[in-house]
Amino acid sequence: MPKSMTGYSRVQKIFEEKYRISCELRSLNSRHLTLDLQIPPFLTPYEVDLVQIIKRKLTRGKVQLKVFVEFLYPVSGVKIDMGLARAYYNALDSLVGHLGIPEPVNLDNLLRFKELVRFELKEEESDKVWQGVREIVSKGLDDLNKERSVEGEKLVSDLKVIILSIHEIIQFFKTNLKAVQVELREKYFNNIKEFLPESTEVDESLLENIVAVALEKADVREELTRLESHIERVRDLFNSNEAVGQHLDFLAQEILREFNTILAKSRETSFIEQALQGKLLTSQFREQIQNLE
Repeated sequence: MPKSMTGYSRVQKIFEEKYRISCELRSLNSRHLTLDLQIPPFLTPYEVDLVQIIKRKLTRGKVQLKVFVEFLYPVSGVKIDMGLARAYYNALDSLVGHLGIPEPVNLDNLLRFKELVRFELKEEESDKVWQGVREIVSKGLDDLNKERSVEGEKLVSDLKVIILSIHEIIQFFKTNLKAVQVELREKYFNNIKEFLPESTEVDESLLENIVAVALEKADVREELTRLESHIERVRDLFNSNEAVGQHLDFLAQEILREFNTILAKSRETSFIEQALQGKLLTSQFREQIQNLE
């Protein structure tokens, strides 16, 4: 069953009584897979691996990932750039003296420069945290996909109703096509004879050919055959576990094209109305499938 592109999940776990790691995942509609990763700076070396984990489980959607790491014990990873701090202090102290500011430079002033303080973990410690992050993110992606599957099932249920209505329109055309052609044939004959002077001798063979050409231009059997093929393919995709949103969008365009052609060929009121209804349903179908992965 196709999945929706919208969903949310949040997962948290404590590892070795040392780290509380949590992740928050949110996905919205997008033509392609776009990622917004918000992770602690010390996990930056693992960002490429994190992207690969996500790509293995998601194919489309605008995905935002937030990772939080809380240390439950005193960790010796805080580094202060003393040389840079001294340079900032001297510069600020000189500025205070130059401008005659009565308040001296204090620690709060220096801490506004974020580059003075950084957090660095030893490689071994960093790897342990990464293993936890990878586990948590994988679980979060699984939960996200479960929610997207539930939403996808609801979407497909609504889409099936639309497709059923479109199929009923196709059956209406097929059922009434012969009767409409007979009616049109008689109408064409009468119209041609009506416009000819009464004394005109009518070549019945020529008249038959003219009417046959007109009827051929109004024939929609090929369009109906293609529509049935498209509908069958759509139903097959409804049963797929792959990302089918873009394929369904392409089929919706093809279905709309066939209804446009039928509308252009139709000369009978009921056919025109049904073709317009088919276009409306197809537009609704296409709007809905924008939510599918």
